[in-house]
Amino acid sequence: MKHLPMGWLLPAAVLFGFTMPGTAAHTTEKEANMKSGKTAKVTAESIIRLSRITVDPERLAEYLVFATECGRRSMAEEPGVLMMYSMQDKAHPEQITILEIYADSAAYERHIKTPHFQKYKQGTLAMVRKLELLDQTPLVPEMKMK
Repeated sequence: MKHLPMGWLLPAAVLFGFTMPGTAAHTTEKEANMKSGKTAKVTAESIIRLSRITVDPERLAEYLVFATECGRRSMAEEPGVLMMYSMQDKAHPEQITILEIYADSAAYERHIKTPHFQKYKQGTLAMVRKLELLDQTPLVPEMKMK
């Protein structure tokens, strides 16, 4: 029987759905539920944050490109990111609010280390005039979007 090189172990595990503790293929129960299409729930471990950002109006269009790419990739590629909902104030378009919900602190820590977040963070440093990070507590944790 022919053996595959060790470099094939992780891709094969991902392909066939096996999880390996200590590897990127190992996921938490919450992440597994997200991948399977089950609705994620906000729990006591979840991180809920409103990011309020004031952008230089002269660089707003450029900022929006970075923000939308990061938000889309975060939702598509990160099972621990439960919500990344960006909004723009109608009266003051340079005012951006992002509702961020992470499964837990580990999911948040993984998020801020991703290449797409780092690209956003570094690419928008000179565009952001003000940043407020407001951690929130849900009044009705079991509430869901329809």
